[in-house]
This record gives sequence, C-alpha cells and structure tokens, in this order.
Amino acid sequence: MVIGTQELEGVRSADHAVSGAGAPGDGPATLLAEVAPVISREAAEAIRRELSVYASEDLEHGLELAIAIGIGHFVDSLTRPGLDDEAVLGFFTRVGADETRAGRSLLTLQSAVNIAARVLVRHLTRVLAPWDLISTASYGRVIEEVFPFVNRIMAAAAQGRAEARGGDEADDLDRARRALVGVLLGDTEPAADDLARLARQAQWHLPRTVAVVVLSGDDEDQRRPWGLAPDVLEGLYLTEPCLIVPDPDGPGRAAQLASALAGRAAAVGPTVTVTRAARSLAWARRTLALAGEGRLPGAGLVRATDHMPALVILQDPELVTHIAARRLAPLHELRPGKRHAYAETLQAMMEHSFNAQAAAERLHVHPQTIRTRLRRLDELFQGSYHDPDLHLEFLIVLRAWLDAATPDTDPDWFTSPPAPTRRR
Repeated sequence: MVIGTQELEGVRSADHAVSGAGAPGDGPATLLAEVAPVISREAAEAIRRELSVYASEDLEHGLELAIAIGIGHFVDSLTRPGLDDEAVLGFFTRVGADETRAGRSLLTLQSAVNIAARVLVRHLTRVLAPWDLISTASYGRVIEEVFPFVNRIMAAAAQGRAEARGGDEADDLDRARRALVGVLLGDTEPAADDLARLARQAQWHLPRTVAVVVLSGDDEDQRRPWGLAPDVLEGLYLTEPCLIVPDPDGPGRAAQLASALAGRAAAVGPTVTVTRAARSLAWARRTLALAGEGRLPGAGLVRATDHMPALVILQDPELVTHIAARRLAPLHELRPGKRHAYAETLQAMMEHSFNAQAAAERLHVHPQTIRTRLRRLDELFQGSYHDPDLHLEFLIVLRAWLDAATPDTDPDWFTSPPAPTRRR
C-alpha cells in the first residue's frame, strides 16, 4: 500500500497490532498472537506472488505493515471482545483512498485482502485445531469472525475510494452504474456487447454469474448495507430495493451477504448467468412476498433455492388450494388435532416409497405408529394415493397443506365440505 510508514507505525502502536499484546492467558488468541508476524509475512508473500501489481519492492514494507495491522487487530479482538474498530477502519479508509490515487482498483485491493484472509484461516486451522485449545463450536466462531472483519475493512476502503474520487467523476460513475443496473434488470435480455460496454463505463468487472437480492420496501434504512463487497451493484433507489451480487457461490460470499444483511428482511434469487439477472430478480421478489405472507418458513435473509418446491407449487396458489381441498377432503373425518400428524405421515410414506421404517425415522416415531396411521389413511382415502398418476398431485397438495397448517390448526382455506342435502 502507498500510505506512509510513519502513519502505519502510529496505528500499529495504538492498536498493539503486531506485538500481539492481549489479555493474559494461554488461550488460542495468545498462541495466534505469537505467530501473527509469520502470518503477515506469509500473506504478503502470497499477495506479491498472486498479484503482480503488488510485487514492486517499493510496496514491500508498506504491504507487510498494512497486513500486520489488520491481522494484529483481529487477533487483539479475540481476547478483547468489543475492541473499538475506529482506528483500524480509519486506517483502511486512507488505504482505499491511496490505492485509488495510485491507480489500483478496489477489486484489486479486495483480492489482496481475500488472500490475506485465506492465509489467516489456514493458520487458524493448522495451528489451533491440532493443539485442541478450543472446542469445535468455539473454533467455528473464531473462523466465522474473519469474514465480517474482512467486510468491515473493505467497506472502509470503499469509503476512502469514494472520497478520493469525489466530484463530477463520482456522479458520472453513479450514473453509469444505474444505467447498468437498469439494463441487467430490464425486460429484455441484454446483448453481450452492450453489456460489456456498460460494465466498462461502470468500472464493474463483468462476472459469469450473479444473484439478485430484494430488500423489503418497508425497511426505512435504504442505505448501502455495511460490509457488502465493493463489487456488489446496488439498486437501493428503486421502488423495490435490490442488490446484484457477482459470483454469489464463490468462497465466503454467502457468509458476507448474511452478515451484511443481518436483521433485514430480504430474499436472494437463484444464481443465473449475468444476462439473466432479471430472472433471479423475479424469483427473489416472489420469495420475499411469500415469506412476508408467512407462506415460507424463516426470517431475515431467505434463499429462493431453499424453497423451490414451495415456490413452484405456489405459482398459482388458488389452483393448488382448490385441488388440495378436494384431494385431502377425507382428512375432515379425523379430529383437527390429528390431521397434521396424518398428513405428515402420508407425505413421508409417499416420499419414502411407502417404507414404514424410513418414514418413522424421518418423523421420529415408532414404525408401528406409522403402520397404524397408514391403515386409517387407507380407509379414509380408499387407497387413491397409491395411483401412480396421482402421486405427484398428492405430494404437491400435501406440501401446500403442511406449509399452511400447524400441528393444532388447519389451513384457513381447508373448510369443512357442506353437508349433503337430505332427500325428502
């Protein structure tokens, strides 16, 4: 990095970064602090090896010190929960500005930070786990802390970049990015040449795949979520606020997104090729709408790919509920408190080829309980669900019924059929 050595040393001293000073004790953070200088040197070597733009001898000292400050602060935070990030994030804001003035992009800095994080995680795995210093759960929490910290560093660097660019140039870039978002999410699939031109104007590296995240329009805070990677395109100014996430299945992407959107109602669509971003948007919208209606389980960030059967089933909910009410009408012969258990049993049996043992393991009941319920279901349905032509239909309506029911209540559309009219 190009920031001056004197300033780097000042942050270093203020934060106890490279020395590894922390709370006393022989815990994992203490051991990690001892190897922090080794991690910093190894990370710097990996960055210079993989990113030729940082291979210059003029950058060597500043690169190692910047890495040491980041890793040192992370190590300190393990022994001092709640450690103030202000100084170190202010430093990386200046790094982002200096990188911009040096002509290096934020994506290049992101790559360097990711390499350093990879080296840090490798040392966590190699040094801490074999020593059996922490429980598996604690070890997992330490690993998970790396990604939010990386997000905070990159958000600070992005702020520094924006400050360094300033003025009309920043306005031009904002307009170019809005134009790109409009084309990506438009009704017509964009031509490859047009998309490449717009991406260059927006200074956005064109990815192979994207996923679109839709945020609730009821959320009053429509600022860019803190901790998003800098290459995430934002459409927060739209009526339905959204984000376009490049390479959403890449390493650490899911954790970064979950951390940045924690506490906000949002849905992420499936991964698609970049020219089909509008399709991911459509599925994300549908997912968020159904989650808001309580028709999909979960809160916070909901992933469309976790609920694809329900999304397909609920494409025409009126038709599905009409068929479900007709096909599952025999359940009315059971007491309300038993219907849910019998519907679950029928679904489990059909999904396990009527293997009572497998269905019992799934539902955590005795196989004889399953067999007893199935005999009663055979009486009620007259064996209709054994018809191969009706198998898929039954699975669809059972899914719709169980998604809308609770163990104690039926779906609101599952009303008792009218009593037959008596002949006089």
